[in-house]
Amino acid sequence: MQYDRPVRELIPERSSVRTYAEEAMDPEAMRRMEEACASLAKAPFGEAARFRVVERPFERGMPVKVSDYGLVRNPRYFLIGAIERSPMAREGYGYLMEHLVLRATDLGLGTCWMGLFNREYFKDFTTRDDELVPAIAVLGVPAERRRLGERLIRMGVKADSRRDWSELFLSDAFGTPLSRESAGRLSGPLEMLRLAPSAGNTQPWRVVKEEGRNVLHVYLRQMKQTYYDAGMHNLDIGIAMSHLELAAREAGIHGEWRVSDPDLAGLPERTEYRASWHAR
Repeated sequence: MQYDRPVRELIPERSSVRTYAEEAMDPEAMRRMEEACASLAKAPFGEAARFRVVERPFERGMPVKVSDYGLVRNPRYFLIGAIERSPMAREGYGYLMEHLVLRATDLGLGTCWMGLFNREYFKDFTTRDDELVPAIAVLGVPAERRRLGERLIRMGVKADSRRDWSELFLSDAFGTPLSRESAGRLSGPLEMLRLAPSAGNTQPWRVVKEEGRNVLHVYLRQMKQTYYDAGMHNLDIGIAMSHLELAAREAGIHGEWRVSDPDLAGLPERTEYRASWHAR
């Protein structure tokens, strides 16, 4: 997928928008988002995927709500997709959907990830038995001002804050923080990963860099049991993967994702290996 602006600008600019204007999306923006959806057909680990933009204006009194909680005002457009079932399907879906979220940011549109939503609201988006729909994203024209409830939500989860670098990134083993200097050329891409959105801003990723090699092992740290049980932490890992790869590619560092557990000693409790990025 092509972006009009550098990813290193889009990632810090992106934020979850929960209040939308009632106006329709510009036809050219819609065309470009549909084009972006059509460009994503396969996840990093080979799963087939497909995405669409759907227009579904919500009206008061409707028998089916978008979700069980009223976090979004004036939702009208949504990004929805399906991915082939596999052990890494949720990571793959998060990876691909975040590409679309950043493209929306690129076009001046707002988005909001929704890992908990009512599938019945999108019952006309049919899936096969071997597919799942792990999440959706609200899409649209942001309102000029965030309403009070949205501002309180952002304050509650500290939406604009991120965990310290030394807590998230490690050198060769758990318990040994990775310095920015030791990260070398990967320092910038890792910072873009650090800024990734996550359910409840829990930031469940931990990354171990192999000493002397540009190989990064990504781990999932269980931060909230309900999010973990719903597979939302796995989506978060996929989002983080997309930020890392896009930023690395923009910096001229190319690589590939593999599932190759290094079986590190001293793995903390509630922490599990998910994927590795190998620079070429």
